[in-house]
Amino acid sequence: MRVLVRDVMSKGVLKLRKDQTIKEVNQLFLDRVIDGAPVVDDNGKVIGVFTKTHLMRAMGKPLDTPIERLMNRNVISIGETMPVEEAMNIPVGRLPVVDKEGRMVGWLTRTDLASAFMDHYKKSIEGLAKIIDLAAYGILAINLEGKIIVFNRKAEDLWGISAENLIGQPVGELFPALDLEIVLKNRQPRSGTIIVDDILYEIEMNPIIVGGELRGAVSRFSRVEE
Repeated sequence: MRVLVRDVMSKGVLKLRKDQTIKEVNQLFLDRVIDGAPVVDDNGKVIGVFTKTHLMRAMGKPLDTPIERLMNRNVISIGETMPVEEAMNIPVGRLPVVDKEGRMVGWLTRTDLASAFMDHYKKSIEGLAKIIDLAAYGILAINLEGKIIVFNRKAEDLWGISAENLIGQPVGELFPALDLEIVLKNRQPRSGTIIVDDILYEIEMNPIIVGGELRGAVSRFSRVEE
C-alpha cells in the first residue's frame, strides 16, 4: 500500500494573511517555534510563503511592513493524494498541500518526509524479522565486521542456543567451522555440510550485496535427515 502525502503531512498549520506585518509574524514564529508558514487568501488558497529568511531581509524596514511585500510568491504546491516518494524528489524544504479545490489542507516538510521514511523502514524491518523467524530453516547473518546480526527462531531450535546470547558476537569465535567469514572475504557463495553437536547440517552461504556494495553474509541451514 502506497503512502500518500496526506498520511504524513503536518496539519493544523499556521496560515498567514498577506496584510500581516513583519512584527506580528516575527512574534508568531517565536511563540510557535517555527521558521516559516504559508500565506493564504480569503478562500484558503496559497499565494505565498514567508520564512525567517524573509524576516532577516526585512531588517531595517518599518515593523508595520506587510509581509506581502517580502513573501515568496513562486510557491510549489502538491496534492494531498501524491505518493510520498514523488514528493521526496521535489527539491523544496516546505511544500503546501492542497485539496482538489486548491485550498490548503496541510504542510509537508523535510522533517515529515524523514519521519515517514523512518516509519516505513521500521515497519519493513519488523515485517522482515517476522518472515525470517517463520522460516522453516535456520538463518544466521553477519555484518562486515563478522559479527552476528541475525539468528532466527529456527536456528535457536536447531542448535539449542538463544539469539540473545549470540547477537553482536564474532561468528568465527562461536562457529569456526561455518566459514562464513570466507564468504564475506571472497564475496563468493559456498555450500556444503557442517557438524554441530554430532548432528549433520546442510548449509548454504551467500554474500549480502546491496547496490553493488558488500553489506555482510548470510547462511541458511537445515538438519540432514538420516
